[in-house]
Amino acid sequence: MLLSKILPQTARVHPNSPAMKDSKSTLSYQQLLTFVNRVAQGYIRLGIQPGERIALLGYPSKSLAISELAAVAIEAIPFAIAPELTSPEIEAIIQNANPKLIVYDPDLPFIDTFLQSLSSKQAPIPLHSPFRTTTISDFMENESSYTPVYEAKADDVSLIIYTGGTTGRSKGVIHSHRSIRSWSFLNPERGGGHHSTKKSIVPNQAHLTGQFILWTTLFEGGCLIYPNAYPLQATELVDIIEREQIQYLGTVGLLFRDMATLEEVKTRNFSSIKGVSCGGAPISANTFHRAAELFPHAQLNQVYAQTESGQFISYLSINECFLEGKLHRLASVGNPSHLARWGQKPFKLRLIDDYGTDVALGDIGEVICQGEQIMLGYWNNPVDTEQALRNGWLHTGDMGRFDEDGYLYLVDRKKEIVIVDASNVYCGEVEQIISQHPSVLEVAVLGTPLPHEGEQVTAVVVLKKDASLTIDQIKLFCLSQLAGFKIPTRLVIEDVLPRTAVGKINKAEIRRRI
Repeated sequence: MLLSKILPQTARVHPNSPAMKDSKSTLSYQQLLTFVNRVAQGYIRLGIQPGERIALLGYPSKSLAISELAAVAIEAIPFAIAPELTSPEIEAIIQNANPKLIVYDPDLPFIDTFLQSLSSKQAPIPLHSPFRTTTISDFMENESSYTPVYEAKADDVSLIIYTGGTTGRSKGVIHSHRSIRSWSFLNPERGGGHHSTKKSIVPNQAHLTGQFILWTTLFEGGCLIYPNAYPLQATELVDIIEREQIQYLGTVGLLFRDMATLEEVKTRNFSSIKGVSCGGAPISANTFHRAAELFPHAQLNQVYAQTESGQFISYLSINECFLEGKLHRLASVGNPSHLARWGQKPFKLRLIDDYGTDVALGDIGEVICQGEQIMLGYWNNPVDTEQALRNGWLHTGDMGRFDEDGYLYLVDRKKEIVIVDASNVYCGEVEQIISQHPSVLEVAVLGTPLPHEGEQVTAVVVLKKDASLTIDQIKLFCLSQLAGFKIPTRLVIEDVLPRTAVGKINKAEIRRRI
């Protein structure tokens, strides 16, 4: 099934069921479909053609989601941009995707400067405005309804999801209708509309998690819940769980830990929760113990996925680890074959060495996977596509090992990544910026563990003669060039950086030293 068919199908089955809700209003599936078709017709009136890109710049909202659904309805290609990124980072994404239309939130503090940077070929349209008649809200209220005139093919591009790149800039991950319909819980054989009581909290729209929640919830006939403020904080997350009686919760990064460690959660009613899934950053055993106390009747899972893989590569049942007394498995990302328990088709999975040969059981190799769920490639980036997709296999860049029971343990990342709050920080990008500081002779950036769990971005530098540098100076220098989550929070100054036999900086030795 094409993505453009999901909303119309669910609206036929559950026209009056709630589809989207925020603190101001609730939209039924029939109302949502009406708004989407009107915005789609607005796009047509603006001359948008199938295959042309539409950028979505703003924090998650009903109107931003409607803008994406309308783009899919006319077989254009939408992509969301996280507002937390800096202007140079956003501009790099715009340059790569070359969208015909840019839908934006006029309330973003930097939006005026951003709009001035656009080319004359890129038309901006606000979600709302008292001074303009061509807006998404105007389309929703006044445009006529769209009648489909073109139908995409299953292998056509449906979405682009931007993620970080090893070369320092974001890469646009391309997914087709076929690949997305092969993701977990989007099985066409389920028919759709089969879980109309489901409520899903929307954490973001620009990342894989947000896209997964958007499309699976609409397919199942559930309701998308939009918080009042973004980035989503643990305090509001707890309020929504209790108020909406959320049954299934998907969390990202350390939001799971923040929620579990809030003092006030001890007095809150979480009896509705049946399942919790978390991913995007290492989670400690202590946090899992705390979560088991908070949600005694819930199934707790840790998931492992990449934007490039789309579907989960593996998942770990936390409950089983406790029940079987095998707490060492909490350090793993689970057994990939267990995805079949969810009615999903697991990936073909291998661990290989640098020569493409499968490693022996217990040895470390790069995780590669194969299946219909994986991306088509990177948008306008054939070089990185060729490196990531080889002979039908996705090379994840993650290094791992299997134990004798088939559990996968990730031990390192081939692609020098630090994960901060579920977002990838690519060390090469940060190194490139810091190396421009007038006091820095040489720099290595890596992830180092925080006291309890998770990682922080650490800059290890060699200073120029008679120079000095503080972490606050580093932060100030990076502030206008990097998103906040990418900026180092720890600075280590060394006399010299260790090198390998071939002259490369030896980050393994640096980690050992610091």
